[in-house]
Amino acid sequence: MLEPAISVVGRRREISALRVALRNRSSRLILGPAGAGKTRIIQESLATVRLPFVLINRTVILHDLLVTLAERLECRSMRFPDLRSATSLHLKPLVLNTLRESPKCVILEDVEAVEPRMYRFLQEMYYVPEVCLLVTARSRAGIGHLAKLLWDPREEMTLEPLTHAESVRLFAEASRAFRLESLDLDDFRQKVIHAARGNPGQIIGMCRLAARADYRIGRRVKFAPLRIDLLTGSVR
Repeated sequence: MLEPAISVVGRRREISALRVALRNRSSRLILGPAGAGKTRIIQESLATVRLPFVLINRTVILHDLLVTLAERLECRSMRFPDLRSATSLHLKPLVLNTLRESPKCVILEDVEAVEPRMYRFLQEMYYVPEVCLLVTARSRAGIGHLAKLLWDPREEMTLEPLTHAESVRLFAEASRAFRLESLDLDDFRQKVIHAARGNPGQIIGMCRLAARADYRIGRRVKFAPLRIDLLTGSVR
């Protein structure tokens, strides 16, 4: 089932800044907890700039990163027709040369504990002309050696929690999108905004679950089990 469209709330300044960075082919480190909206601001920015990109999720091993990049960049190798069997030594120049010929935005999401070998490869990619690197992470402290590459504060974007007013606006958007009008929204709104603490993903997630009959008793939302299931990821 497709997720209903929900407008971006409280992130317009960040989206505008990221669009400028993308147009200038400038790399960025985007920081914030899960649900802060890191992926959403990238999507919104790319939709306007229309820069070709490749997206990599949670890759911590250099060889896996190289294979995925080579496949998504549609690299060709006479020596290794199946890129998954190629060595890292063979894949590195293949990927870098492809990026030099056809520059793209490379997005690395949920980066953690980058080790020295991956850092050195990303350093080479960082300096390829017209290639920009977008990295999302929960914190700078958690990205390992990559902190030495994206060290410049001008390349860093930190997504702060939404204000109370922004949280209320987002709740209104999400409750309409998930058709919660028949519920006791005053009580539910208060609990959601207090629990989310300005995290947009949590506000949307709690509204999404409230649309399910198993989290309702009449017009009332069973908030405690809904909240626990969202936080533990135990929703089926």
